Amino acid sequence: MNQPLIEIDRADVVILAARFRAMADRMELNGSEAFGGAFVVVPPKNGGEPIETLILDSQQQAAQFWVLLKTRCDLELARLDEAARNMQAFRR
Repeated sequence: MNQPLIEIDRADVVILAARFRAMADRMELNGSEAFGGAFVVVPPKNGGEPIETLILDSQQQAAQFWVLLKTRCDLELARLDEAARNMQAFRR
């Protein structure tokens, strides 16, 4: 029972973790005055495309941040739904 629930190649983990480090570097380079939020979303294998966004917004509008994140997630969910429908149609 010592096996991980999801087996993933070590090289894949390094690449995925690098996405978070790269975002941290981008945040540090841009300073804090215009920071409007940041997100890095890394789904599991076959779970859609990673999403990375750094928002530079002098007004720092929280609603803009959450709407953008929700919209990007909704688009990925729609893509996954479309792929699932296509797969079901293909199996018939």
